[in-house]
Amino acid sequence: MRAISESSVVLQHGKLRLVRRSDTKNWQVHFKVDGVKQWFRKTLETDDLEKASGLAHRMWMKATFDHEDGRPIISKRFAKIANIVLQRLTDEVKAKTAKPSYKDYIAALKLYLIPFYGNYNVDGIKPAVIDAFHGWRREKLGREISASAQGNHNVAMNLVFDEAIQRGYMTEMQRPSLRNTGSNSDRRAEFSHDELETIIAALPQFIKHSRAGRTREIREMMAIYVPFMAATGMRPGTEAEYLEWRHIDVEVRDKQPILHFRIQKGKRGARNFVAHNSCWLLLERLRQMNPELAKTPLQKLLRMRMPRRLFCLADGTMPETFNKSFRALLEELNLLKCPVTGKERSLYSLRHYYATQRLLENIPIVDLAQQMGTSVLMITKHYSHLTPLMKAKQFAGDIDDSGSTQDTEHIRALMNAQMAAKNIMSLVEASTGMSFSIQKMAPEFAEDLAHRLHERLKTVQ
Repeated sequence: MRAISESSVVLQHGKLRLVRRSDTKNWQVHFKVDGVKQWFRKTLETDDLEKASGLAHRMWMKATFDHEDGRPIISKRFAKIANIVLQRLTDEVKAKTAKPSYKDYIAALKLYLIPFYGNYNVDGIKPAVIDAFHGWRREKLGREISASAQGNHNVAMNLVFDEAIQRGYMTEMQRPSLRNTGSNSDRRAEFSHDELETIIAALPQFIKHSRAGRTREIREMMAIYVPFMAATGMRPGTEAEYLEWRHIDVEVRDKQPILHFRIQKGKRGARNFVAHNSCWLLLERLRQMNPELAKTPLQKLLRMRMPRRLFCLADGTMPETFNKSFRALLEELNLLKCPVTGKERSLYSLRHYYATQRLLENIPIVDLAQQMGTSVLMITKHYSHLTPLMKAKQFAGDIDDSGSTQDTEHIRALMNAQMAAKNIMSLVEASTGMSFSIQKMAPEFAEDLAHRLHERLKTVQ
């Protein structure tokens, strides 16, 4: 049988045409409506040109009237439009041009929105359907997700609606209002220092009992990644995964070398911050773990400014994520749920530990917000429970308040700073197996503290 050649008949230039492909006898109409960028296609189920032409004109006119009256031109399943959005977001992530939030939108589409809404027509999602989605999601998880997570779901949902409107599959008037039923808790899931010590102590056995190969390498790297997050307050993933050796600077201040990290990507873009002194030990351990860097002294390595990721594995590749391994460890230790907030903890909770420690060192909130790449409002909102009264109860010890108020408050501030500094340092020392004395870390601080305590004891005597 002779194959039918592909042919095209223009009925209205730039608006309406008939097309017959080489693999079918029947005509297909291609039409475009003013105000809509999308070309629409539909098979006419006829091989008669005159009949196909009449059907095409009627279809185009109906589509024009529907659009003018605020009705969708053609309806499509939610899954079809959502997958277009999903592919676009995924492509941007692969091209490294995506915003950090795109990964959250991708997860929302894959795990929740497409599984539930997939078979609904995108222009037919009504308030009752959205209510049913909230119930389905709550039952699926066994709880109500946070307001922040629901916000990500709603943004991803609106991206699908935007795409559908642009393509003429629904109108702006048909966009449903999305609800957020999550609670905005002022307290984040966090770790106490004792809990982090338990985690650090359990890591060697956690590594030992893992499968040989990549799984074990990821866990070995996680043993450094965890205290690094606690000591820097960096955002896991979005900030830490792009950090390279060349992004670390050393500044000598008062005869002491100070580490500066230049974060390239983050929630608020690039920023610089001063690293805690314990990071020297972590960098040294990372250097020792890397076969290509092990023979190069740390100071020389930092001067070389190598474009190599800090947390890459021995073969130079990056772990897809540390979250899975960290969650498995928390479940094994029965530490997944925060006893204070009732929320599940994650690597992000290490950022909150860092913020708590720095506030207990009396770091001004404005400075801490700049250091962590966040706002003063967010610091105040999530850490308001760390009041001066609570700090005094926890750290004042047996200081006699009957003496000079100015001296007492100064000594208490020094004790607060010393305790917090020791907390972070002790975690790093335990995880690396190396030590870094407080005198070496901050000799002027140690000398000042010793002098003031000595003078205080003389006064008491």
